[in-house]
Amino acid sequence: MSNAAVDTPVVVAIDLGYGLTKFTKHNRQNGGEAVVEYDLFPSVAFGVDRRRYELEERRSEDVKVVTYNGESFVVGPDVMSRAASSSDFGRHLDDKYYDSAPYHALMRGALSYMEETHIDVLVLGLPVSHFRDPGKPAALKKAYTGRIDLDGERSVQIDKVVVRPQPMGGFYSLDRHIDGINKTIARFPQSGLKPLADWNQLVDTLTIVTVDPGEYTLDWLLVNRGKPNTDVSGAAGDAGRHRVMTTVKEHLEAKIGRAIAPSNLSRLNHSLRTGAVFKLDGRAIDMADPEILAAARRAVRDPVGIMMNGIKGAWDIIDMVVMVGGHPAHYAEEIAERMPDMPIYVPKHSVFSNVEGLQLIGEGIAQAEALAAAEAA
Repeated sequence: MSNAAVDTPVVVAIDLGYGLTKFTKHNRQNGGEAVVEYDLFPSVAFGVDRRRYELEERRSEDVKVVTYNGESFVVGPDVMSRAASSSDFGRHLDDKYYDSAPYHALMRGALSYMEETHIDVLVLGLPVSHFRDPGKPAALKKAYTGRIDLDGERSVQIDKVVVRPQPMGGFYSLDRHIDGINKTIARFPQSGLKPLADWNQLVDTLTIVTVDPGEYTLDWLLVNRGKPNTDVSGAAGDAGRHRVMTTVKEHLEAKIGRAIAPSNLSRLNHSLRTGAVFKLDGRAIDMADPEILAAARRAVRDPVGIMMNGIKGAWDIIDMVVMVGGHPAHYAEEIAERMPDMPIYVPKHSVFSNVEGLQLIGEGIAQAEALAAAEAA
């Protein structure tokens, strides 16, 4: 269906992290109103010989071949099949990641999977530490406003780009989770909190910390009655899921008496994230093994300590902790052990929390602009 036939603004969001690229897309099947859906793929971009790849491999895989700065990259859900014998995940894991060729290739991959030719509002997330530098969100807005070439053949016109801190998306996603918040409140009567009537009451009355364990960083954002407090928000490096994976890997290596090859790390990370069995030398390793769970908890202890020190005395005014991200359970357990009276809410599909909230931010902006335009007319 052509975008031109759609009267409502096309609003989409991308939450691109070190580990996963999450995005929204519009399902217009059955000729009805567009339904917003959520999808993801690994944040891995491999350089390819475009012509050879398209001739030999592309047909059988769920991937996109995209171009950036004259280079071709393959991205998408099935890209990890190419990583089976490689320790190079195609990522620049440093402060310049958000201006690297793999990052821009992943952005084009997400835009390709949306299958839009015109986007009215695109909302993007950045880690708190990057968002604090005004030059970084400004550069991202500039890079994705206008006509964006995706693969040398297809392009998308983007009228407006909005950039927000990634955990701010997690906060705004709570608009869809009032029932879950109320169930959490009911489990913590000592908190003195009362059930919420709606999102507006949450914004008007609660002080919430959104905690986002990413692949490599731990981000946290304090929102006091709807207003972000950047003084006690922040991020810790080497504090995310990769730290957990590395600690578990070292535990397994000590147990089996040999090194685990880099080619196995993507499988180990997947097992930790999903709970799937991890096979090693023909042996099935259960991720729920108490020794593995203990290793994971050891890995998050220092990062949680850094976060708690970063929030400092503000803990006394905080009503609730909200956990977002792909697999925040270990972090939630560590926080609960340190503060057993603090209500902690973990959304069922927390991996999509940030992008869900970023989508809601974009829809709010589009509605406000449409109303202003109608009033001006």
